[in-house]
Amino acid sequence: MRPFATPRNVGHQLRAGEAAAILAPMNPFRSLARSACVFPLLSILAAGAGAQPVAADEPALPRWEAGLAAGVGRVPDYPGADQSQLRGIVVPFFIYRGPVLRVDERGIRSRFLDTEHWELDLTATAAFNARSNDLREGMPELDYLFGIGPQLVYKGWAAQGSGPTLHLKLRALGSTDFERVDSRGASFAPELRWRFRGVAGPASAVTLSVEPIWASRPLQRYFYEVSAAQATASRPAYAARAGYLGTEFGVSLRQRLGRDLSWFVSANLLSLHGAANTASPLLASRSNLGVGVGLVWTPWRSSEAAAD
Repeated sequence: MRPFATPRNVGHQLRAGEAAAILAPMNPFRSLARSACVFPLLSILAAGAGAQPVAADEPALPRWEAGLAAGVGRVPDYPGADQSQLRGIVVPFFIYRGPVLRVDERGIRSRFLDTEHWELDLTATAAFNARSNDLREGMPELDYLFGIGPQLVYKGWAAQGSGPTLHLKLRALGSTDFERVDSRGASFAPELRWRFRGVAGPASAVTLSVEPIWASRPLQRYFYEVSAAQATASRPAYAARAGYLGTEFGVSLRQRLGRDLSWFVSANLLSLHGAANTASPLLASRSNLGVGVGLVWTPWRSSEAAAD
């Protein structure tokens, strides 16, 4: 069994995302979704592979849809890494729009409260593991990262027009190599999200988001700590601390090509300026950019319409 490793990316919807929970691990695609603090392909692709835009004159959405999602993207190895990788994924895609349990563009959610202005749910997310990174040579690899926790959503501004929704996300985090599971502390991320429909046509949607992230010491250590035994001439020992991890800025465009097929493109920029561990030798870049494109094919759906 290999020792615990450092995850690939923490920077939105274990964004999460946002079709994350649907697509893959953490949303194999961020929030499979967007994450509490995940920023890999999952986070990027998931943001684009969520629920499909619907024109006002179209029938109600089905209770469930199923098919395949495929995407490719270039994402950093972890928050603050100076290397990125081209990652691709093809996974089963499933959306369920139940009255309490939801699997959609925002991940796997269980809605405990849903009013005109407020929503409380339980969300889950995940992120890819990290491949070899030059800065981490001789150190443990990074495992798959996952998280789960409550999310409080304020919808009042959006209900008044084109304002954003506010998502307050608190998640317990862990990592796994599928042989063991290790706790990685927790994260807190308030996200502002704007969604504009019909920008590129009647069956399109553009989503913009801003999400600052704070993380506990276990997660910061997972990414940025260098023990005395791991120190080298170019990589001094460093003790990571809890605090501000960075702010993620996201944009995605989804366009439906027909009832069964849609495409998406998404980009996330993670700014680590002012982060708690900028002095770590493992934090080599103050900004990370991830981009991804993909297709979603959903030929199967229920005849029953979703309740809302």
